[in-house]
Amino acid sequence: MTEPSWMPLVEDLKKAVAARDRAASNAAVTQLLDHQAPLGGQWRAVCEFMRISGELNLALRAMDAFLAAAGHTPQARYSKAVLLTQCGRMREAYDYVAQLPPDVPDRAGHAYVLGNIAMTLGRLDEARTLLEAAVRHRPGWGPAWLTLVSGVNLAQDPLGERLLADGAAAERQGPGDLARYWYAVGKLHVDRKDPDAAFAAYARGARLLHQETPYSRKGNAANAASAMSGWGEGFIEQLNARRARDTSRPIFVTGLPRSGTTLVEHILASHSQVADGAELNLVQHLAVQAGGVSGEAMAAYLAKGGTPDDLAGLYLHLLQERFGSEGRIVDKTIDASRFLGLVAAALPDAPLIWMRRDPLDSAWSCFRTFFIHGVGWSYDLQDIAHHFRLEDAMLAFWQARLGERLLVVPYAELVDAPAAWTRRLLAHCGLPEEDAVHRPHTTDRVVMTASAIQVRRPINRDGLNVAAPYQAHLRPFVDDYFDPKASPA
Repeated sequence: MTEPSWMPLVEDLKKAVAARDRAASNAAVTQLLDHQAPLGGQWRAVCEFMRISGELNLALRAMDAFLAAAGHTPQARYSKAVLLTQCGRMREAYDYVAQLPPDVPDRAGHAYVLGNIAMTLGRLDEARTLLEAAVRHRPGWGPAWLTLVSGVNLAQDPLGERLLADGAAAERQGPGDLARYWYAVGKLHVDRKDPDAAFAAYARGARLLHQETPYSRKGNAANAASAMSGWGEGFIEQLNARRARDTSRPIFVTGLPRSGTTLVEHILASHSQVADGAELNLVQHLAVQAGGVSGEAMAAYLAKGGTPDDLAGLYLHLLQERFGSEGRIVDKTIDASRFLGLVAAALPDAPLIWMRRDPLDSAWSCFRTFFIHGVGWSYDLQDIAHHFRLEDAMLAFWQARLGERLLVVPYAELVDAPAAWTRRLLAHCGLPEEDAVHRPHTTDRVVMTASAIQVRRPINRDGLNVAAPYQAHLRPFVDDYFDPKASPA
């Protein structure tokens, strides 16, 4: 019996994956798709592999192959809706879910997904209606409650009492969903100006998450040390001299979570020359390609024949996979501090911006925020202090190393003098003056972070001194962070 023509391609894909050969993996998947290989349910795994690799067009093609194999059942189509959200195609995802039966994946899940997307699109009234339906269908459901309360001031809203009444049902959930419920309760008490009750609720949620995602101080410190290692004087400049293409399309905005990075992203994305922005996490693929984040890893990569231009090409390709080919893009990857050597070396034309916020305000904001991807250091005040010291050391290192290429923006100064700082941001990014950037709250775009609600309001000072009512509870952070004997590691 003759072997089907697509069978060797499966073996090619397995070998390419084992060898971590991106180009060969992409080629094998492309050929399997072109041959319409009958992989059935395995197309779902191929799709996920491509998505994780940042190859979104191949992921979408593999998902369509999976749908065809599954007979386009509603549950299979729901899988595509999830993929669309993961690719940042939120409006398309909303329309796709809205066309599914209301019991797919179930009635609560259907309402939750639509409500969650509506919230990212800024449709707050619609989001509330959908999310209230979700918690009616599934009482006590933490994820739906957490998203629901994010768009509501609960000080006088009867929704707060409904949230508390759902406590018994919430306790029957798993740790992750229950943690989300307690973060929602924390938001209720913040709105009611009850700092003791608010801190207690957040602390309970944090303890649940800490059990699920333990934090390694040793591992974090080693990662930070590696990121700064080997980037000696002149090395980045030497690599920049080899530039073979324009790398100005991305604009990197980093800093600690909740430090104003989303506000800066939103300001810049309001410019006509900037197409969009998001927490992209694409730089991790450069680290995989280079074999690490250190200067030593880069030197070894060069010795094997790799070039900075190869890394730039990979990053720009992945950027195009997500956003197409038009316009500049704000890459708001929070942990970009750990990849800044690679970014500065491979993308010499990319502007670099680092946000700074009052450490106590930043610590409280991190502690009270449920981070969707899990941020292990944010669940314990002393771990927050440890992580902040590491980031301070990295900022000092990169300021000394990169000079004026790295613009440090103090959040308090930005909100006190937004016009002046907006002009500085535009100048740093090589963007001409425009009126829209001075009123970013009027910009209609998808915002997929915990600051989605705040950036839809005019720039204000509400984020200043937010930790003041909680200072007694934040003492473990203060004692550790401001201890002159404490080592960054």
